[in-house]
Formats: sequence, structure tokens, C-alpha cells
Amino acid sequence: PFCNRTGRLHPGDTFVDNSTGTGFVHIAPGHGLEDYMLGCQVGLPIYSPVNDEGCFTHTDDLPVSQQMPTDMLGKSILEKHGKSEANAVVLHALRVHRALAHQENYHHSYPHCWRSKTPVIFRAMNQWFIKIDHCPPGAPAGMTLRELALATLDQITWIPAWGRNRMEAAVKARPDWCISRQRSWGVPIPAFCDAQGMPILEARIVRKAADLVEQHGANVWFDKPLAELWAAVRPEDWTGPEPAAKSSDTLDVWIDSGSSSRSVLMRRAELRQGRTPAGARSAPGGKADPRAWQANMYLEGSDQHRGWFQSSLLLSLAGNGAPPFQTVLTHGFMVDAEREKISKSKQGQGGYEKPQTAEVYIRKWGADIVRLWIASQDYRGDVVVSEERINKVAESYRGIRNALRYQLSNLYDFDPGRDAVAEAQLTGLDRWILHAFGQLEAEVIRAYDQYEFHTVYQRISQFAAVELSAIFHDLVKDRLYTDAANSPRRRSTQTALYRLVTGLCRLLAPLLPFTADEAWEMVPCLVLESVHLAEWQPGGLTMSEKERDTWKRLFAVRDRVLPALEQARQEKAIGKALEARVVLEAPSGLAEFLMENRAALREVLNVSGLEVQCVAETPVEAQKDLATGTHWPRVRVAKAEGQKCERCWHWEADVGAVAEHPTICGRCARAIGAV
Repeated sequence: PFCNRTGRLHPGDTFVDNSTGTGFVHIAPGHGLEDYMLGCQVGLPIYSPVNDEGCFTHTDDLPVSQQMPTDMLGKSILEKHGKSEANAVVLHALRVHRALAHQENYHHSYPHCWRSKTPVIFRAMNQWFIKIDHCPPGAPAGMTLRELALATLDQITWIPAWGRNRMEAAVKARPDWCISRQRSWGVPIPAFCDAQGMPILEARIVRKAADLVEQHGANVWFDKPLAELWAAVRPEDWTGPEPAAKSSDTLDVWIDSGSSSRSVLMRRAELRQGRTPAGARSAPGGKADPRAWQANMYLEGSDQHRGWFQSSLLLSLAGNGAPPFQTVLTHGFMVDAEREKISKSKQGQGGYEKPQTAEVYIRKWGADIVRLWIASQDYRGDVVVSEERINKVAESYRGIRNALRYQLSNLYDFDPGRDAVAEAQLTGLDRWILHAFGQLEAEVIRAYDQYEFHTVYQRISQFAAVELSAIFHDLVKDRLYTDAANSPRRRSTQTALYRLVTGLCRLLAPLLPFTADEAWEMVPCLVLESVHLAEWQPGGLTMSEKERDTWKRLFAVRDRVLPALEQARQEKAIGKALEARVVLEAPSGLAEFLMENRAALREVLNVSGLEVQCVAETPVEAQKDLATGTHWPRVRVAKAEGQKCERCWHWEADVGAVAEHPTICGRCARAIGAV
């Protein structure tokens, strides 16, 4: 009513409905996306009469006579203390023109900045764009930037694999890239404007401006006056118009981070890959071979397929002709018990009962336990931060640490150069554990290569708890503690322990850098001061198929005997397993195998006596074996014969046979005599 122009009715069916209000809405093409789209469709001027300070102003989009009265100019539309100058002056004008039908206060939601939490105003501004559907120089077969990006996706390894589909969808759906921002800080867009407001932007000017920023920092563009700045960047043979103003726009920050392939990878000689010599050229386009500078991996959160991953890919394809990365790894977010993302802003506002920071968790559990907990989680989804989960991982950590301590404590008198036993002379049990460690090592290396750190954690913690602590460490105590110090059997096991502890330190170094280094420092006779200086050389052992089958069968027998020992213990027939004598009944073939491996089997069972009896297999038993698998050997448990040796705790018939040592067995007496 106070502007000298006529408003028209336009259909707004795509975004206006009749469920609320009157069904008539005011259209402001310069202040909202739907309004802007409708304005473009029906030819309305993109009118935005608000300046950078948030105040009313005249624009060039309409004749001044058709715009607001001059007494409204300069009035702020932003509220202060619940009042808006612009609202007040508009209401006053309506009253003067007797055009105000009704007035009431109305509270409604208002857009706010997601970071600063302050109100924002939508304004249509002149912006700079990168056109996605154009052909960059050197693109093969006239492909557009979008097509080039989509074709490149299969050259990249995506972890997890669904990252490729997410990136494909993001690239297909994206509009042209608006790269300009109206902020008071940032990297300037080095453009000038002539007297008619037309932009002056040329590659030579941009490069000179870049040199200036490299010398003095980004603020040089804003600090220097127009004349001085133009003099510094003006090409010597410039014949174009002279500038009347300089741009105050800044670059989208995704340009900053997305150009790291050029500003970091390609400009630092120490980051060049050894696969291709510096300066190597590739045939198509004459660009530097991308294998020489590409990052092995870009790693970020799952929201970056529309952010850093995509901006880096598009800029590198446009500028370098190749993707900036060979692998893209995506991880989830840290979330609280309610599955809400743990954010810095909520942290600063006291939104958590306990501070959710790395410092707090490290102070409570230590850096290595926190690292191990992170490694134990499948990062491909969101990670729930839970003290209960960390406590469980802390238990696994103590199991790993105790395994290392056990191994180190039994190497106090071991010099690998003097005492190490050749592989062929190692005892069967030592060869079995080194073979198992070799399998573990292969699985862990494969998991590291695939960035499946939770698999590394699971396999190592399981190996420490089962193969080491529950089996090997328990079984070799007898030979380590009671055999003569320099006995072949004890030195064989020390050789195995030495290879295990050095191998475990290498396996654990990426996950537990402090613990692995602490253990490494205690290993005897090592030249390197730190495990992190060591090369990773597989330290396992490969057994023959026959030997593997032998130990598989021995442990199968052990699995049959252990429940019988437990039953005898519950019936009070025995106490510890060393108080037992086990009788195994088996048909001739199995009995022969058990007799051949009697010594190894007795050690694996950890009993004082072992007897193997050959029995005939009835036709019924043979048929049952054929149908369901063997039920041999049959197991009987009795009290061990002889007396208990107070040194090795074995029950032996020759305790006291040596007069000088009336309370120990003959084996222990010989061990003491060897000392």
C-alpha cells in the first residue's frame, strides 16, 4: 500500500497449501528458495532490499519510485530486545495509509545459525559458481566434470564399500557449486569490478594474487587499498577495463580443505610415493603421474561424501586430472547412550553429566586402553561411548599385558645368540604355538591391510586368552620352572617365548604404542631401542600337514579328557590335575598313535600319569563311529601313584630315590645336580 507498484497473483501450488492460513502468501524472490524459484519462473525481479548490515535499502532491481519510502531506509530488520525497527516503521506506514486491518503479537520459529545459534536472514546475493556440467580442460572424450567424477569412482577403494554408492548419489544430485561466501574472514576471491559492476577475473591476476597471499597472508587482500592491490596484481600487458572496486567475497571453506591435494600433497617432496620418481609424467594430458602424489587414504566421517571427500575429488579432477586419494575410509560418529551425536557445542553448554573428552577418559583409563577400546569398535557404524564397554576392553588389555609379562619374566637368563634353538629341534608344543602365532599374524596383517582394527583386537585378545594363557603358558610352566636351566626342552620354550614376545610387540604396536614399547624395552639382547623402529617380519612357523594333524588329534583327545578330570575333581577323587592318572582305552590304530605321542599328550593333559590300553572295537561301536564320529578314546581317571614331589608337584614313584633330596623326584634331583 505504500509502494507505487501493483502486486499480481501467481499460482504457488508447489509449496502453498490450504491447510493453514488463507492460502495467500507474500512472495519475496530475494528472501527464500521457493519464492526465488517462483520468481524466476514467472519473471519477477529478484528484489532483496536488505543490505549487509541487515537494514532496509534501495536496490537496482526496481525503479526507486516503486520501492519503499526513503524514511524506511536504514531501519534494521533484526530484533533487539524483542523489537524490530523495520517492523515498527512498516506498521506506522500502514496506519498512516489506514491500511492496517489487524495487529497482534505472534511467536513463531525463526531460522538460526547452526553454529552461533543466532537468527539469520535469507538474502539473494550475486555469487560465484563452479559449473559441474562443463568440460574441464584435458578431460577425455569431452566428459563433463560430473561425468568424470562418476567415472572415477571405480578407481578408488571405498571402506566400507557402500561409500561408493553414497558418493555416486551425492555427485549425481548435486547442483552447480556455489563457492563464494559473504563473511568477514576467509580466503578472498581475487576479483575486481569495473565501473559498470562487471567482474574482472583472469588467471594471471589470480596467480599474482596467490603469490601475494603466500607472502603476506590472506588478509593482504582486505588490508591493502584498491589502487595498491591492483598495482601489485595487474598484468604488465593489461588492456582490459580498470577496476572501480574489489570483491569482498571469500571462498567456500570446502575450497580450502578440498585443495589439499595441490597445496599439501603435490608441494611437499617428503610426501611423494617411492613408486614413481618425482617429476614423472603420464601420457594423457601431460600431468604429473598421480601415483607419485596421491594420498593413500582420506579418512573422515560419514557426512563428508557431500563435503570434504566430494570437494577434494572435484577440485583434484579439475586441476590435476586425477582423484587425490586411492582409498576413502568413512567412520561413524561418537554417540552417547541415547544415540545422540557427542558434539563440541553441547559439551561447551554443559549438556553432559560427565565431560565427554579424550582427556577425561585418558586420565581415568590411560591412553593405550582408550586406543584399544577405539580399535575394538566397528567404526563403520556409530560408536557408543560407554564406560561399561571400556571396562570390558580394559579387562582384555590386562590379559594381553599379563601375557607379555609372563613371556618377559621367563627370558631373564636367555640370550638368543647363545641359547636359541633351531626350528627343527624345537619341541612339538613349541612348534605348535609358533604355528598358531603364524596363523594369527597372517590374519592380523590381513585385517590391518583392510583397516578392520576391531578384527585385530578380537584375534589378538582371543589368542592371548586361549592359546597363550589357557594352554601354552599354563602347560610350559613345568619345563620353565623345574627343568635344568640349560636343558634343551627349557631352551626350546624360551626360544618360542622370545619369538612370541617380539612378534606380539610388533602386532600390538599400532594399537598399543606405549605398552608395546614398554615390553620391547625389556626383551633381552635387542639392538633397536623401540619397537616402532623395527621392521615387521613374520615370526611364525609353518608345520607340515602331518604335524598339524598330529597336534589337532592330541588336542581333540585333551578335549575329551578335561571333562573327565573335572568330574573326578567334583567327586573329590583328585584335587589338581597333577594328582591324576589317566587311562585311555582305544582301538589298535588310535592306541598306537597315543603311545607314539604319549609324552607330548601327558604334558598337554598336565597329569602325573598316563596309560594307554589297546582294546578291541565291537561291531556296534564301529558302526556308531561310522555314523556319529569317533567316541574314542574312553577315559578313566584315578589317583596318581607314588608321592608328590615338593619341587615340581608331580606324583612320582621315585620321590626320595636320591638320598640327598628325600622329598623330590628323580627328574628334579637331576635338574638340581645340573646346577
